[in-house]
Amino acid sequence: MVFDYLPASYRGNMEAREQMHYAQCLAGMAFSNALLGIVHSMAHKTGAAFSTGHITHGCANAMYLPYVIKYNAKDPVAAKRYAEIARRMGLAGTSEKALINSLCEKIDDFNVQLSIPKTLKEFGIIEEEFKEKIARISELAVGDACTGSNPRPIDPAAMEKLFTCIYYGTEVDF
Repeated sequence: MVFDYLPASYRGNMEAREQMHYAQCLAGMAFSNALLGIVHSMAHKTGAAFSTGHITHGCANAMYLPYVIKYNAKDPVAAKRYAEIARRMGLAGTSEKALINSLCEKIDDFNVQLSIPKTLKEFGIIEEEFKEKIARISELAVGDACTGSNPRPIDPAAMEKLFTCIYYGTEVDF
């Protein structure tokens, strides 16, 4: 539903907005049963962390999601699940890696359509402040209640690496 209706909803189409309402209700019910992961942990801890302005939860989730998928996809079970999601969405790819890349590219494409920055730097977070705060933010994110249900374990050092990839827009390769 999201892939079918999100861009039109963003542009003000009322039918698409109705469908997105249903989609968010279904997602909320799923969250109640499946819990969340580090995308939400990260968004919880960065929302009001920087002096340059609040990063709304939805914007942070959208910005972080492709990076987190690539981090989690290093786990073989998670990789299979992401590939299956991409396959069911009809995305291109003949291998798990190709399907996961297609999934991330689709999310990136939506983010462009919805004016969501690709990086924390592009969002406007000051580099010096990012460097000063990221170790503590990473510790807090690892301690967030949503972290325990992430498919791949993470510690503060890895979380800091992941945030650094998101800040600069670099590839997640660990």
